[in-house]
Amino acid sequence: MIAATATFAALATEASAQQTPLCDPETGSYCSSDQTQSGDVTGAVDLNVTVDQLEVTTYATGNLLTGGIEATSGALTSRQGRAGAARARTAVVLNGQSDGVVGLTTEARGNHLSASTDVATFALDAAQTATGEEVTARTALSAPTGHMLGGGFAATTAVANGVALGGPSSSITGTVDQSAQTTVLAETVADVQYIPASADFAAQAVANAVQASTTGASHQDLSVVQTNAPSTVEARTDVYVDNAWNLAARANAGANQTILYNAGGSLVAATDQTNQARVRAVAQAQTNLQGQTTVAARAVANETIAGNQDIYLELDNTQLNTGGVEATATYSGVSGYDAYVGAEAVGNSVTGYACSQCGGEVHVTNSQTNDANVTATTSATIGAGRAAVVGATAVGNSATFYVSRPGG
Repeated sequence: MIAATATFAALATEASAQQTPLCDPETGSYCSSDQTQSGDVTGAVDLNVTVDQLEVTTYATGNLLTGGIEATSGALTSRQGRAGAARARTAVVLNGQSDGVVGLTTEARGNHLSASTDVATFALDAAQTATGEEVTARTALSAPTGHMLGGGFAATTAVANGVALGGPSSSITGTVDQSAQTTVLAETVADVQYIPASADFAAQAVANAVQASTTGASHQDLSVVQTNAPSTVEARTDVYVDNAWNLAARANAGANQTILYNAGGSLVAATDQTNQARVRAVAQAQTNLQGQTTVAARAVANETIAGNQDIYLELDNTQLNTGGVEATATYSGVSGYDAYVGAEAVGNSVTGYACSQCGGEVHVTNSQTNDANVTATTSATIGAGRAAVVGATAVGNSATFYVSRPGG
């Protein structure tokens, strides 16, 4: 027997770890939350170590609201406002030889709302505002004589406003309104001598992000409004590895991002995205010896993805971009085998799809306006190698709608 519960807890800052219940676990619960953060929030880790295996996580969040609803119906009204800075920083000096995996995770978030649903009906009214100086996340790995024998990763994420919803056999309805005007920066830097295994170094910066994923017999009916005022959103990854067997350097930057996925019912969405900020993604890698190296930079001002693995998708999408978009991917290698280098820059992007084997229907109203420069630049210098695949793609407005088989 599953108990019917609807519980949410607020976190003023992740450093304080003070949780406050906002509603009782009662059937038909209604929850309300109002959070304001005006001071700076900083999370920092500094290490100088010689270890076989390493895992480091650093988080800084202005306002955090998390919770869930199970086997019942409920509603949540949430207001989050951040005027202070959110900064997360991880700096690691790695000495000697590490036999295991080295993993570094750094996240800075201005406002974040997360709600899980399970056999539930959930109505949401959420508004997030992020101003102030910055939301920045930085990861630096220094191992100029270090050997990472087990490989590893560094994942750096900065998000001004974020909403994540979803779960199995759920109905999610309501509105999300996000507004940002703040510098958003994610940066990953690494210098390692030897990595004879897979190593992935990535940075992702997003001003406004909404994600909803429902599976089983589910339904979504959501209205999302995202506005990013004049500012800068930037993701940077800069990696040097003297001898790398399987290396990836990735940078992903976006102003407004909405990703909706549903199965087992209808998906109805109205999305309105406006960006005035500079959006920039820069990925750089340098090797002396290498087996396979991937360098990828992607910058998109406004992006909407709505996918339904069932019969019906209805999408009303409006996108306006007046901020410059830049993606730059650069690779320099002395000797090795395969190199893949790509840059993609897009002003406005929308994708919608439904299930073909279910008799899928896609109903779309789409308006996209790009009034800014969009630039994708790729550079590769390879002394000797087996293969190189290099590409650059710049698009003002991109719209894709289709029906597909379940799972693909």
